[in-house]
Amino acid sequence: MDLSGEYQILKDAIKEYGTVNSDGRSSCAYGILFDKTANTLEALNGTLRAAKRQKKVAFDAEILMMPNDKDVQVVLLEIE
Repeated sequence: MDLSGEYQILKDAIKEYGTVNSDGRSSCAYGILFDKTANTLEALNGTLRAAKRQKKVAFDAEILMMPNDKDVQVVLLEIE
């Protein structure tokens, strides 16, 4: 499964709407990602799970669900 386009949208959203942590990694709350990518990512959870399996992002849950996980931080693992 090629998720490069979806991953790029996810990566751009984390950088645009998130913050940079002290370790230089960008992170964004799941609730913000959910709201901001609703029109561009049809399956945010699928993209997040695939990116997590590929060690491109990290978050502290198996699957994220709104509204319970809206404050969970999704961390972009690459540093730019």
